[in-house]
Amino acid sequence: MGNIVDPIEELRQHSVPDSHFRDVEFVSRVRQHMEDEQHKRRSGLRSFKRKTVMSIIISSVLLVSFTAYAATGHIQIFNSKGEIVLKTADPSSSGLPAKLSNLLEEYRTRVKSTLKPGELAAYYIKDDYINKDNGYDTANPIKFEYQPIDYLSYKDFQKELVRTSAPTLEMPGYLPKGVKFAYGQVFPFGPARFGEKDRVEYDELKQRLMNQAESSNSGEKLFVEKLDWSKAFNSFVYLSDGKSSTAVSIMAGYGQSASLTKSLKASSEKIQLKHVEAIYLQDESDGDRISWYDSKQNIVYTIMVNVNGQMTKNDLKAMAESMIID
Repeated sequence: MGNIVDPIEELRQHSVPDSHFRDVEFVSRVRQHMEDEQHKRRSGLRSFKRKTVMSIIISSVLLVSFTAYAATGHIQIFNSKGEIVLKTADPSSSGLPAKLSNLLEEYRTRVKSTLKPGELAAYYIKDDYINKDNGYDTANPIKFEYQPIDYLSYKDFQKELVRTSAPTLEMPGYLPKGVKFAYGQVFPFGPARFGEKDRVEYDELKQRLMNQAESSNSGEKLFVEKLDWSKAFNSFVYLSDGKSSTAVSIMAGYGQSASLTKSLKASSEKIQLKHVEAIYLQDESDGDRISWYDSKQNIVYTIMVNVNGQMTKNDLKAMAESMIID
């Protein structure tokens, strides 16, 4: 498939996806928006690292057992077929050239400015440097942008989960003192480049946008099509500590696999959450994380601590266990 960057720039930098993973470029672009909204709310608190969220890619089956590589210190989870469905991974050292990164951000910002909350759009940039000549972004001509809605009411958020058939995401039964619901978001499925049916939809979309670009004599380089959507792929809950509305984030995603970036200074271990095995990452620089798979619902859950010192390992474990149904 070659080197693919934006809209999976962070995916390339912070995760190690398998070829069968679900529509990762769309999902990671959605993460970009989620981070944008969080950044506005931070008011001086430490930046919410992109790799904390974007390194999570969803797509697999039943989680059965853990195996650790002795040489690398990484943890893998396999399903009954021996396939890896959850793993820790090193961050990539690769990055985008400044010119390419700036161009992509310029167009992304233009598209975003045209979207209302809840709107999803696909876009094509008529630029040979972006699509053919840069050596990075040559296999991914169609990009996606989504403007999320912040549901400030937990009741309204739950209604949206039902309406969009989003992954179930209930508030933890246990919360540390002072931590409470801030807002929730859902993110839609977009046309995927993988899977026979999805690929047809993606190719048709790609052809429409490229035909518009080829037939245009206006000099315009950006071609946008807003997309209807009804099904959600991920759901997020953000918890406030009274100072930051994103002190803790919880993600629920349908699918079959998750790749968790483990920085060089982070440690990882297998822990037991009631009857479920999970991965716990301890990382002072990027925040602690805990991730597990619910085989009954086919949902991967991840809790991320975004403010240093906000929670202890026992707090995080207790939160996770309070979300698991016996």
